[in-house]
Amino acid sequence: MGSTTISAIVIGSVPYSDSSLIVRVYTKDNGMVPLFIRKTKTKSKRNSSALWHPLAAINVTDLKRKTPSSLGTFTEVDRAIPANNLLCDARRSSVAFFLAEFMDKSIDVDAPMEDLFVLLWDTIKLLEFSEEISNLHFYFLAHVVDILGLMPSDIHEENLIQSLNLSSGEWSSTPPSLTLTSHFLPVKLAHKMRAILGMNFDIMRSLSLKKHERKELLLGMVMFIQLHHAGLKEIKSYEVLETIFSDE
Repeated sequence: MGSTTISAIVIGSVPYSDSSLIVRVYTKDNGMVPLFIRKTKTKSKRNSSALWHPLAAINVTDLKRKTPSSLGTFTEVDRAIPANNLLCDARRSSVAFFLAEFMDKSIDVDAPMEDLFVLLWDTIKLLEFSEEISNLHFYFLAHVVDILGLMPSDIHEENLIQSLNLSSGEWSSTPPSLTLTSHFLPVKLAHKMRAILGMNFDIMRSLSLKKHERKELLLGMVMFIQLHHAGLKEIKSYEVLETIFSDE
């Protein structure tokens, strides 16, 4: 029987011992898969730490697991998408860390979600090859909201509408407020989220947001997804992302 190769996306890793790692990769057909990686001092591609950074797009050959919950092993791994710009550009790296941490803390990815995998794979290509990536995280999150079936319908009568209730996904007359206990996104920013969904990424640079609106929209979209999937969890890489794009 010939070898089988699948595509996978690195989400994160944790030490397993002094000489090994557990790397969590996201796959189209199997959802999240933990891989056992033995560290070596050799230059073998199979164990090279340079392959296991957040949002690395890789090909994994002969993935095997004894049971659906056991660690995966493999015979070969190599890059599926280059990461030259991603690894050398702090702006691109910060987006990669943010999206990987978002996936880890916001989505129940143990079960496969083909649309989400394809979106993340395409986003990695944009992150590596696009000239302008300052709004890429907004583009990605808006499409995640849509894939999860959370995107609210259009409003026909807006007179009393002030916010989007992120807990229920319904329009509300409650004043906007985003805290641990209050989850109401300003109606203007909810409209921006809907508008992003209809934009081709090439025109995303035309997205007009003030500094405080960028922060509020990003927090709001993450909160929206977490409330309906994983529960509210802090994403530490957000502060780095905010600092790097503070002048956009």
